[in-house]
Amino acid sequence: MRLVNFKYFMLIVILLFLSALTACSKSSPQVISPKSERKVKLRCVMSSEDNIKLEAFKTFAADIKTQFPDYDISFSFIKGDIQNYQTKIKVLLSSNDKPDIFFSNGDGFSDELLSANVVQPVDKYLNELKFWDMVIPSAKVDGSDSHIYAVPFEEVYYQMIEINTALFEQNNIKPPTNFEELKIAVSTFKSKGLVPIALAGKDGRAVYNMVEGFACTIDPQVTKKIMNGKEKFSDESFKEAASSVKDLIDMGAFGDNPKSLTDADAANLFYSGKAAMYCASSSDFKISNQKLNGKCRLLYYPYIGKSKSIVSNNLVGGLRKNSGLLISSTSEHPKEAVKLAIEMSKYYNKYLYEKQGNPSIIYIPSKQSWKLASSAPVSLQQFTKDLSVNKNITAALLQGNINVNASKAVIEDSSAFMTGLLSVDSYTREMDNGLKLK
Repeated sequence: MRLVNFKYFMLIVILLFLSALTACSKSSPQVISPKSERKVKLRCVMSSEDNIKLEAFKTFAADIKTQFPDYDISFSFIKGDIQNYQTKIKVLLSSNDKPDIFFSNGDGFSDELLSANVVQPVDKYLNELKFWDMVIPSAKVDGSDSHIYAVPFEEVYYQMIEINTALFEQNNIKPPTNFEELKIAVSTFKSKGLVPIALAGKDGRAVYNMVEGFACTIDPQVTKKIMNGKEKFSDESFKEAASSVKDLIDMGAFGDNPKSLTDADAANLFYSGKAAMYCASSSDFKISNQKLNGKCRLLYYPYIGKSKSIVSNNLVGGLRKNSGLLISSTSEHPKEAVKLAIEMSKYYNKYLYEKQGNPSIIYIPSKQSWKLASSAPVSLQQFTKDLSVNKNITAALLQGNINVNASKAVIEDSSAFMTGLLSVDSYTREMDNGLKLK
C-alpha cells in the first residue's frame, strides 16, 4: 500500500514540475542570438576618375539603405586616376580592410587579380538571381576558364559605319547592305569628289577593327574561334574580309592618302561633309549626329559573302572581358555582394538612360520601366532597341581579349597592310604569328 502511495506521489510531483516548466516557457521572453541581429556588412569601392560615375552615385549611399535595410553598406570613391585606383585596390586586397565589391575596367588589371586568386566567379549567383533575363544578350561575356568574374556594369559600344544621310540622299544612293552595293556607293561618291569612307589609316587598330567588322558578316563567331585557336587569320573567313578591304583600298575608297590620317582627321572629314561614311564606334554617334545636324545614321558592316540576299546584323564590340564589378574572394557574403552589385549596376545604367539620354546600356529598359531622356537621337534608340534581341554579336579581339604583345603585333601588321607593305596573304600569316606571342 505504501508502495502504491509513493508511486502516486511521484506521479503528482512530475506533473507539477512539467506544468511549472510549461508556464515558465510561455512567460519567458524569446532569446535572440546576437548573430541573428547582425546586419550583412558589405564594402564597395569605386574609382573617382570618371565624372559621370561620380555624379551618378552622388546619392547612392543614402538611396540604397531603404532598399537594403538589413545591409550595413559602406560606399566610397578612391581619389586619383585609374592607375592610382588600381594600386590602392591591390593594397586593400592584401590588407585586413578588403572591399567586397570594386570596379575594374578589364584589361590587364582584372587578369592580374584573377592570377592572384583575389576575386571569385559570380556566374552561379547571376544565374540564381536571374540577372540574364534583365540584360541584352551581348552583356554575357565569358571570362577566364569559362566563368564570369564581373557583374556587367558599363555601357556598350560597337564597331559600326556612320553615314551622312544627306549625301546619300543628294546622290540617290541607298545605304549598302552588301559588298557589291558598297562598291557602287564608293564609285559614285568618288566620282563626285568626295572621300567615300573616312578611316584612321595611320592607326593600325582602326584598320584591324574594320577588317574584323567585315569578317564577322561572314561568320559572327570568327573572332571567338581565332581566340580559342579553332581558326586562324589565314583561314577563309578573315582572309576574305582582308581581300575585300584590299579591293576598297585599290578603289581609292579611303581617299588619296589614308595611311597618314589620324582618327581626328577622319572624323573631321566626316563632320565637314567631305566624307560620306566613317568607320567608327557607336560611342561616337552622338557627336557625329550633332555635327551633321541630325543627318547621321549607324550602318552595320555590309555583308561580304557570296549571297546578295543576306542583310547582316552582325556586330563586333560590347563589354570587355572581366569588366565590371568584381567580388573579393574573401567576401563573407558573396551572394549578397552580387545582389548589391547588380543594384549598383542598375542604378548607374538608369542614370545613363534617364538623365544622360544614353540608350547604349546593358539593361532592357522595358523590363525596368525606365523612361529615356528626350535628347537621345531616334536612330540610336532604334539601334539599341535591336540589341535586346540581337545574338549575332561577338567581343572584339583588341578589347582586352589577347595579351599586350599580341595586340601590338596585330596593330602593327594592320598598319603595314594599309600602307601596302603587306599583301593579304602576308598580312594574315603575320597576324597568325603575332597571336602566338606571350
